[in-house]
Amino acid sequence: MWTRRGFGLGAGSLGLAAAAPMRAQEALSSDDRLFGEGRYLPAYLEMKARAAAGDAPAGGMLSQFAAFLGDEQTAIGLNERPPAATAVRPDLDAAESRDALEAIVEGARRTRVVILNEAHNISGHRAFAASVARALRPLGYDCFAAETFTPPQGVPGPSISLYRQGMPFVSSLGYYTLDPVYAETVREAARLGYRFSDYEQTPAQSAPDDASAEAQIAVREQAEADNLFANVLGPNPDARVFVYVGYSHAMEKPGRGGTWFAARLKEKTGIDPLTIEQSGNWPALDPLNDAPHVAAVLERFAPTRPIVVSSGGVTVANRTYVGQMDLSVFHPRRPPVLGRPGWLAADPERRAFTVDVPAFEGVALLQAMRANEGPAGVPADQFLLTPGQNRATFFLYPGSYYVRLEREAGIDPAYGQIEVPA
Repeated sequence: MWTRRGFGLGAGSLGLAAAAPMRAQEALSSDDRLFGEGRYLPAYLEMKARAAAGDAPAGGMLSQFAAFLGDEQTAIGLNERPPAATAVRPDLDAAESRDALEAIVEGARRTRVVILNEAHNISGHRAFAASVARALRPLGYDCFAAETFTPPQGVPGPSISLYRQGMPFVSSLGYYTLDPVYAETVREAARLGYRFSDYEQTPAQSAPDDASAEAQIAVREQAEADNLFANVLGPNPDARVFVYVGYSHAMEKPGRGGTWFAARLKEKTGIDPLTIEQSGNWPALDPLNDAPHVAAVLERFAPTRPIVVSSGGVTVANRTYVGQMDLSVFHPRRPPVLGRPGWLAADPERRAFTVDVPAFEGVALLQAMRANEGPAGVPADQFLLTPGQNRATFFLYPGSYYVRLEREAGIDPAYGQIEVPA
């Protein structure tokens, strides 16, 4: 029987130095696997398990993270509830609707800053942002700034300010851009000729840990306004900027616990931005769970494209945002197309491409990776497969892609290459 000494090949007999001592190694966390390996499933499955066990913060993060995997049943459906029996729908008998992009373009002509918000758990909002970026570019809008973009970290690394068309869009450029829909919006903006800027507060600009919620809001919002001015508007007085934010950051007046980014930017620069809300208006997966104002708009106008609505000269909006923003966008309820969200199929620039799926067991994520970016880029499209699924459809912009699976055990090598025609 062979033993460590059986063949007389110890380090001494080979003239080798003694082996280095073993060092302790730490296991990779799910975050390490996400940002270091590009693996989504460990974080997703961990959040699901913790949320099921009653961990409220994990449940809050799960709804946002599930959007990255195309899991709308979790991302949107997790928090859906029927409105209260006492909820009253607004009276829209005299209301008027208008195509949302037409209204945005008209308003954008009168300013040089357009601010659009999103709900962080709704990928469809990010698809609409791509449409807005296309509509604004002919007006001379040339900078895309987003809350999610990572500010400089003080160490060498990718910077969103240097990002250009064709460069790998990697996870370290942002957080919500881990959603392939968001990453594709940024890639599309680069193709259109936009330059990019971060403006989020840096650690050095943060409020003390023991500061009140109101103080933390004030410090962060002012830092964001200061940073956007320092990074873009100050050095480039002719720049026209499309700013993409979450929720209340687009509010032009004090409310919801503070004075938010848009109001502070307006005060600092004297620029009256066009502010657009969509975060509170998305149709529920179950129509019975539609918010009263959403149900009223969908019933009154039955829109087939995004619209804005006014009644008596007042913008119809989520109750929280009435009078706080210039426009409020309502999205149509669209049925699925080829097993994918209808809003994704509605993008005129995307093409449906159906592929065969290798046999798999357990949870699996199908990914289309841009061929010119290699394996490190954020997927161009991805979604969870149903058990036994052997065919699936991507919705992709024209270009070359590799197709691969992520399973619980890891990411498989790419198994196919596809060319999506223009």
